[in-house]
Amino acid sequence: MYSWLLLLIAYLPFQVALNLWPGFDLASGRVFILLLFFIWLTKATWEAELPISKCGKPSPPHLVNLRTICLLFFLFISGLSILAAENYWWGLRKFLFFLSVFPLYFLVSGLIDNWQKFKKAVWVLAAGAGLMALIGLIQFLAQFVFGLEKVYGFWALSIVPVFSGFNFGALILAYPSWLVNISGQTIMRGFSLFSDPHIFSLYLGLILPLAITLYLISVNYKKLLFAVCCLLFAGLALSFVRGAYLALIAAFLVLALLLWKELNSKKIAILLLLSLLIFFIPGTPISARFYSTFNLTEGSNVGRLEMWQSAGQLSREHLWLGLGLGNYSLSIDPDFEYRNPATAHNFYLDLFSEIGIFALIIWLILIFGTIWQLYPAPFEDKENFARSAILELHKHSHLNVALISSLVYFSVHSIFETAIYSPVILAILMIILGLCSKRLSILESA
Repeated sequence: MYSWLLLLIAYLPFQVALNLWPGFDLASGRVFILLLFFIWLTKATWEAELPISKCGKPSPPHLVNLRTICLLFFLFISGLSILAAENYWWGLRKFLFFLSVFPLYFLVSGLIDNWQKFKKAVWVLAAGAGLMALIGLIQFLAQFVFGLEKVYGFWALSIVPVFSGFNFGALILAYPSWLVNISGQTIMRGFSLFSDPHIFSLYLGLILPLAITLYLISVNYKKLLFAVCCLLFAGLALSFVRGAYLALIAAFLVLALLLWKELNSKKIAILLLLSLLIFFIPGTPISARFYSTFNLTEGSNVGRLEMWQSAGQLSREHLWLGLGLGNYSLSIDPDFEYRNPATAHNFYLDLFSEIGIFALIIWLILIFGTIWQLYPAPFEDKENFARSAILELHKHSHLNVALISSLVYFSVHSIFETAIYSPVILAILMIILGLCSKRLSILESA
């Protein structure tokens, strides 16, 4: 079952869309998550065995924890909010989406029960992200060789229908975010096989801290891991997503601080801080895009502020159950179809306006409560441990720091985007939350 989980994790960023019938497409990864989950659940129920710890003794089921409780409450409130929805069917479709991806958290929590399995899962995440970043880099550079129109047309006609589906692909092409104007020149952003650069950058940003710390603790394949880290950083930079830039700065500051203060990795901490200069050195396309974030007269910034104000007003008017899951866009335009581009461009306001204040509170407890639990875990006094155990736990601590940084990245990027309805992003987030649960349980049993 663990091997199948690794295959599923590897497949998620490359998942194709199932065009089941006209007007309806489905991310195939959702099907495979449910299939593996029900097989695992059936097997676990049939065998009725507790997970075995690395000490050889039965360990208690660690599925009952902060993350499990918050996710179940979040599902309950999401379903309850449908009662307040104008369009029940739209709410039900979004609820079924949650139900098809959330089980991945339980798969990761249930099937990863030791350090080696944990490390292999992180390797698979980093390898998949490295390959996706490489595709994005090739895509970005291709426009300067073959021309913008040819590359744009190839991606629109040959790539989007396969990986995003005909229906969702049509929406992407109707409201494209592939191009950006930098100093008067229009270029195509990097976004690889994803639907748009925002999803691409969020995916890379979630995994980049894990790849960096994997490089730090690994003995073999150091050059390969360093190349993967560089690819992820370059891919994120060439997405030209300003929210991603701010999120990466926040994540790297946290990562550098923890590496310096708690793990004594001062050289890597300095290198991370120096890498952020790419956003600040004037005269480059990347810094020009970054500085435009603070231009409050720029069209997209003005539009985003207006959307935040509107969503905030709707949130106050529908405080308890919100507008109903999946129904925010109807308040913008009642003539919208189910698939439409209308969001608050702020995950927290989207959550508040659609599902209500309790869902927002639970989500904040989920993320920041997990960070609170992870922070002291690797830095406790280990005087009673043998030296070999201390060295091993020190390696583990790097990945605790990485998980904290990944959650910080997601939290900051979510201020500017609502990417939770992307099958890939939600799946990667569930994997990271599952890994957080396993890091805490593995340390407890160490």
